[in-house]
Amino acid sequence: MIILLALLYIGYAAAFYYSHKSGYSLLRYLYKKENINILLSIEIIFLILTSFIVFTSQPFKWIIAVLMLMHLIGIAWLVGNPNSYYEMFNESMGSDESMMETSVVSTLLIFAMLALVLG
Repeated sequence: MIILLALLYIGYAAAFYYSHKSGYSLLRYLYKKENINILLSIEIIFLILTSFIVFTSQPFKWIIAVLMLMHLIGIAWLVGNPNSYYEMFNESMGSDESMMETSVVSTLLIFAMLALVLG
């Protein structure tokens, strides 16, 4: 299951990377207010998978638990206060879109490596 989680993170990062390189921004598409259901669906998939790994594996996988909490906080923030969530995203996207794309891809790849190495 950990390998599946890492592959999902790598696939998600690849989708962001190749969409950005082709001139289309998947990041900008996902973070539009009208696409909140798609973003929530993706986050819930990661939350379910990380929760399954945390609650069914022995010994306890602390790094997977941290990833699970990060997804849970993101979902709670998005559902609880979507205006603040999108305002923060628009501010960071306005300064340098290419930097934001690179940081998202890097973060997802780091998540994949952490899951594989420490999970």
